Parts: sequence; structure tokens; C-alpha cells
Amino acid sequence: MNIGIFTDCYYPQINGVVTSVMMLQEELEKRGHNVTIITVKVPHHIEEQENVIRIKSIPIIRMNEFRLGIPFNVPLIKMIKSLKLDLVHTHTEFSVGLLGKYMARVLGIPLVHTYHTMYEDYTHYIYNLKYGQRVVKKMVAKGSKIYTKKYSCIIAPTDKTLVSLRRYGIKNDIHILPTGIDIDKFAKLEADNSAIAALRKSHSIEESDFVLLSLGRISKEKNLEFLLEQLPELIKVHKHLKLVIVGDGPYLNQLLKKCDELSLHKHVIFVGRVPYEEIGQYYKMADIFVSASYTETQGLTIIEAMASNLGVVVYDDTNVQGIVMEGESGRLFTTQAELKHQISDAINHPSKTKAMRKRGLEIVQSLSKESYAENAEKIYNLLVEKHM
Repeated sequence: MNIGIFTDCYYPQINGVVTSVMMLQEELEKRGHNVTIITVKVPHHIEEQENVIRIKSIPIIRMNEFRLGIPFNVPLIKMIKSLKLDLVHTHTEFSVGLLGKYMARVLGIPLVHTYHTMYEDYTHYIYNLKYGQRVVKKMVAKGSKIYTKKYSCIIAPTDKTLVSLRRYGIKNDIHILPTGIDIDKFAKLEADNSAIAALRKSHSIEESDFVLLSLGRISKEKNLEFLLEQLPELIKVHKHLKLVIVGDGPYLNQLLKKCDELSLHKHVIFVGRVPYEEIGQYYKMADIFVSASYTETQGLTIIEAMASNLGVVVYDDTNVQGIVMEGESGRLFTTQAELKHQISDAINHPSKTKAMRKRGLEIVQSLSKESYAENAEKIYNLLVEKHM
């Protein structure tokens, strides 16, 4: 099958959408399909992959790490037509997604969309005032319904996403398909690897330090400020506690200021952006993975942490139902007091954490990249057969 994946987010960006697209591309190609990525040009990036078409783009105001494609031109459309696509799969609601919708209509082929982002949790980027947020959120819901109307089907990573899409009034067929990860990549890396020891040393992390890890985009909705505010009290009791924050984003300066206000510079390490192929080492160098984000559609970093045999302390949201179960495969919290208790419990009861890690590793085996592609292929085949 010739498959066109249309996305505004792709390497060298690092985020959940990029991971999802790259895993899907890799595994579909292993299964014998021809996959072409249609995405945006990124300044200073030299494309080395085959089967990637990049189009002119401009940065998005207030979100410069994201880019908006300028997709509609005759040579580009001719190039895409020459691919003889059997199916279009979009992973964005913006310009490249609109191009994908247009090409599917012109070519008369099935059109699939994965709804990765709950935009109603990101409306502060559009309208940053307290009053009027309800109206903006309603506009987001209506926009999502209009955008998805012509799709053959929608893919939702979790039940949480499906429920929201139905609440928006979206009546398309919706398939729940969690994004898979490379289980082996994270599971097989040894924690006592000399490279990991060197990594800890490079960040001035002592052998006696207990390391909390946060990994992902640094933005307001990731709720990292909530985590930082709990550290002073935790450090009073656990003096060797350190928080390592891996990632970059628009909220970095606010977090640096917050660390200064709370005098946390000796206990918080900002690593910055790390290439995807290196993040496994950061999971392995940590003792606990922490996520305070309440806006995740799936939470790939949580799954990656569990695949790395790392204990997790995460915000109790519907996206982790059936994956992170309290006291069984991880620790959950919603309040400040619960977060502090769960981190202290992880430090004070390593044997309990070890049992949770083991159970967590068992649970995430079903979320492999191989299973992800296999189930996506089933959806594609169903749609192509219907379209004949």
C-alpha cells in the first residue's frame, strides 16, 4: 500500500506527535508498505531520509518551535499525485493537514486522521485572558467538529480523547489506537552502563542522590511549576533529592525564575533538548519519573519510563487508566499533599517501588510499536476495501 502521512511535526522536532509518526512510519515500512512523509521545512535541517517531502514553512507566533506549512503550489501537488497514494493519514489540524484533506479528495482515496492534541487545554496560547476562555474552548470544539467532518475515520490514542471528541459532537467512526513505543530500546539498556554513570557525573549527580526525572516539552500546561513548588518541603526531609528536567519550550524562563525564587538551583538541573536516540539514558539514570501534566492525550513519556523499568509518579487522569494503577504499577496524585506523599513513599520504600516497576513493565508490553502498526494496518485495509 502507498501511504501518505501528512504532519506539521516531524524530526528534528522532539515531541509525542513526532514519536508517534516516526514509529508508525518505521513499522509500516517493515510490513512492506511505501510510506511518504509530507511535512514542513525546518531551518538549518538537512534532510537525510528518503521518502520525506518538505514544504516551505513559517514559525507560529508565540510558539516558534512549531512551524506552519505553506503547502498549496502546483509542483508540490504534482509531486504528491506521482506517489499514487492509496490512503492519506493526517496527524495535524493545520496547513499540512488541510493539504492532506485536499489530496485525498482530489485522488478519491480514504482519509484517516489521528487526533493527538486536546486543544481546549491549550487555548491560553490563543487568548491569554481569564475571561472568555469558555467561549474560546467552545470555538475549539466546533472547529474540531468542522475539520474532521469529511474524514473516513478518526484515530484516538485513548478513551479520554474519544470521550472528548464525542462531546464535541463528532460523529465519525472513531478507533482507539494507542501510539506504540520501541519497547526493546528502553528495556534493554542497562542501568549500570558506563555511559549512564558518565551522564550522572556530567550533571554533578552523586551516587547518593535520589533523582526525579521530568522529560518533555516545557510549557505551561505541563504543570512543572506545580512540581517545583513541592520541592522545598521535600528537600527538608530528603536532602539528596534532585530533579532533572529534560526538554525545552516556551515556559523555560518562568521555571528558571521560579527556581531562583525557591532557591532550588542546587537541586534542579535543566538539561535542555536531547536527541531522541539519547533519552533512554536519562530514564535509566533516574530513580523516579514524575509527570504533573493534566493535558496529555496518552502520555508517551510515561509509557517510555515504564518500559525503562522506572517507577512513575503521575497526575491521576483518564489517559493513564489501565496503565498506571495506584500501588500496582505506579503512584498517582492530584493534590500537592498527594504528590509530596507519593515522592516520599517512593524514596522510603524501594522494595514497593521495585514491585510496581515490574508490573509496569509487564503492562506496557502491549503498547509496542509493532502492535501499533499492525492495528493501524487493519484500519487502513478496512477503509481501502470499503472504498473499492
